[in-house]
Amino acid sequence: MEKKLKPNKWVTFDCYDTLVDYTNSKRKALSRIMKPKGIVAEKFKKSFDAFEAHEKELQNGPFIPLSEVILESLKFASKSVGVNITIDEKLTMINSIKEAQAFPDVFPALNKLKKDYKLAILSNSEPSIIKHNISTIGIEFNAVVLATDANCYKPNPRIFKKLLERIDEPANNITHVAQSFYHDVKQAKSLNFGRIIWVNRFNQKEHHDSKSLTQIKDLSTLVNVLK
Repeated sequence: MEKKLKPNKWVTFDCYDTLVDYTNSKRKALSRIMKPKGIVAEKFKKSFDAFEAHEKELQNGPFIPLSEVILESLKFASKSVGVNITIDEKLTMINSIKEAQAFPDVFPALNKLKKDYKLAILSNSEPSIIKHNISTIGIEFNAVVLATDANCYKPNPRIFKKLLERIDEPANNITHVAQSFYHDVKQAKSLNFGRIIWVNRFNQKEHHDSKSLTQIKDLSTLVNVLK
């Protein structure tokens, strides 16, 4: 007889900076690109800040896939410090996302959760990139919903609604687990997800509404928290 799932049977996850080390992997790749050009210290910080700001701006504009967002952000970052970027350096940045490492707590936690829950990824990614991230994580997910499926990026509510449509569940029957307040937590809360768990990996200052959420430092305690 098939084991009965718990009432909140779906646990959905943001991928980047929740399951894999996305931002740090980009930062390291940009450093490898910029350092030989003499862009270090404050100039490097300027280039990385420009990259991050442009990435966010593009994701709030007309939809283009993540790979294009990353390449345009790299161009913007290079212009901010007056250097040029080669084709190989563009590949370095894209590969940094494909090769982003899973946090060490991720596989043990998800492997345990799969016994009792259905697991999904909700990510600002595209198929050609996310397949590498999922392979790195080492877990088969029951559903994967991407920005390319909804033609928009989180925090746009359309991508969250695409998730609900894909897994055919009401929001109040889902636990959503994410690191980013901006991309995930606020929108999941506004859409009345049943439970929201904030993974405060980077010791961020608590938001004014974070006290109403379950907060964990990493996924090592997630199984017990869900029980």
